[in-house]
Amino acid sequence: MPVLNIVCPDCRHAYRSLVVEGARVPKVWVCPKCGGRRAEVAGVISEAQHPWAGASMDACCG
Repeated sequence: MPVLNIVCPDCRHAYRSLVVEGARVPKVWVCPKCGGRRAEVAGVISEAQHPWAGASMDACCG
């Protein structure tokens, strides 16, 4: 499951988002800081295996 780096061009706020396996990547990213609807994926931070990707969801981001 990739962790995406999202950047808002309106206020320059950067944040991360985990894309859960099997979920669709949003077409519109909303900035949590200014509410702008033009945030864009600036890159993938990690393609590492996330604990939620396995059969067990008991642990996360420990």
